[in-house]
Amino acid sequence: MIPEKCSFELPTEKDPNVELSPFSPKNREVEVDVYKWNTNKAFFVIVGKWGSTEWYKNKYVTIASSITEKYWFNSFVVENPWISWDDPELYFDCAMWFIHEKMKEFWYDNRESYWFWHSAWWHFLWRYAYKYPEISKILLHNPVLRQDFRLLKKWLINFQWEMTIIHWEFDVDIFFQPLLKEFESKWNILVQKWADHQYTQEWWLELFISLPETYLFND
Repeated sequence: MIPEKCSFELPTEKDPNVELSPFSPKNREVEVDVYKWNTNKAFFVIVGKWGSTEWYKNKYVTIASSITEKYWFNSFVVENPWISWDDPELYFDCAMWFIHEKMKEFWYDNRESYWFWHSAWWHFLWRYAYKYPEISKILLHNPVLRQDFRLLKKWLINFQWEMTIIHWEFDVDIFFQPLLKEFESKWNILVQKWADHQYTQEWWLELFISLPETYLFND
């Protein structure tokens, strides 16, 4: 399935005190691949840190195409440039604004949204997701736990969405996974075998691609 290539602009004049990295793109454009279907449902992926929409063997292309064709969701794959870390809330809000506007363009209200995020981006999800009640389900893969967990815990206690959290046996944060123990009755929290943080073993790529279908769409 061939996506529509789109982008949104980060209005960096929001806060003149924000120090942008010298590696940030000068045009402040963030690329989004849009896979359209005729429904009011959206599947939303922010790719891994500094990754493109076609990152590593087109794994997100494969995921989004499959979700759109099998489950009739509009799929949005958003790149994660360096600039996203200069002002994560701005980046997050701009990405959500883009999806809302695109759904309106398709003549649908975004009433149901499934999210698939990897690594450190769960910090931003828990901090800013309260603004977006259309979230229905979330799948977090290899979230970073060792950084600011006490602060994160404050948000977790009040976090209401349906969520699955997966850590893999060789992930760098697996030793911090017991920090989530008190939330086991609230969410589906899993530890699975063999794979590492980035799925560097080539034979695990197929497993990574299967995660959204397995944990978001096959109840």
